[in-house]
Amino acid sequence: MAVTRERTPAWEGGFLDRIQHLASEANPAFAAGSIVVPLAVLAASVALGHTVLLFYTHVVAGAVWFGFALVFPAVVGPALGALDEENAVAVTTQLTPKLVFFIFGFSLTTVLSGTALLTTDLGLAYGFSGLWPTASLVLGWGLFVFGLVVPNRIHLRAYYEGRSENPDSDRLAAIEKRNALVGVVEAVAMLGIIVLMTGLRLG
Repeated sequence: MAVTRERTPAWEGGFLDRIQHLASEANPAFAAGSIVVPLAVLAASVALGHTVLLFYTHVVAGAVWFGFALVFPAVVGPALGALDEENAVAVTTQLTPKLVFFIFGFSLTTVLSGTALLTTDLGLAYGFSGLWPTASLVLGWGLFVFGLVVPNRIHLRAYYEGRSENPDSDRLAAIEKRNALVGVVEAVAMLGIIVLMTGLRLG
């Protein structure tokens, strides 16, 4: 008599299994494009030696990253909290896989383009050197790592809980509260970067 073994859900597997699952749920083309497209623009600006393109790549990618990081805890989180459990879980499970790849692609492009502006002849020729840009770059990389370790994991916890057989509404609510608190920390750090960049441009 054959023994039927239950297959472990992809999101409960190893790291690569989870990445593959998230990419599949997000749509593989969307997942790849969210990372490849901004990084390709960055690579082109460096390869062509185009300082203006590099600068605006940094500004646009940073605006997208900061915008999403602020909008989610300020707007999306409270909106999800106002929904009933079933609809909140449905939105979370649809949104999170796309969010993971989209934010990663643009946040990585932001810090890499900022690094290129600070450490290559492209940026140095236009005055991107000294205390202000160095401080903003260090804070930017710190925020990037923080995003991977903390808010990204919080979003994924909510996602995995929503995909479980019996989602715990109390646990989901607790996760959303943590997300809101982390959002405040991110907002303060992002405002700090903006202040530093203002100091760079205004002296």
